[in-house]
Amino acid sequence: MTREHLPNRRMSESHDLRFQGMDVQVSFGFTDDLRITEVFASTRKVGTTFDTMVRDTAVLLSINLQYGATPTVLERSLTMTEEGKPEGFAGLIIQTIKQREAEIREKAA
Repeated sequence: MTREHLPNRRMSESHDLRFQGMDVQVSFGFTDDLRITEVFASTRKVGTTFDTMVRDTAVLLSINLQYGATPTVLERSLTMTEEGKPEGFAGLIIQTIKQREAEIREKAA
C-alpha cells in the first residue's frame, strides 16, 4: 500500500482536549473528501516528556491514516476501558476523529 499524497492546501481545524490533567491542542487536516488524515498535537509544556509523547503520537496516527488505516481499525487496536472509553492519548485522538468525521457526514447528508 502506498502513502496517500495530501494536497498542499487543505482544510484544517483545531480542538482543545484535556488528557491526564493536561491541556492539549490538536489540529486535524482533511483530504478533499473530508477524511481526517493528518494530526498535529502539542501541549503548553514544550520540551517535556509528555509533550514529546503527544507530538509523536500525532505523527504516528497521521502516517497510519495516510497509509489507509481507518479510525475504526486503529481504535480496535488500542487499549480501552470495559466501557469502551480510550485509556491512552492515541485512543482519545481516534475517538475525536471518529466523532468529527461522523458530524461532517451527517451535515453532508
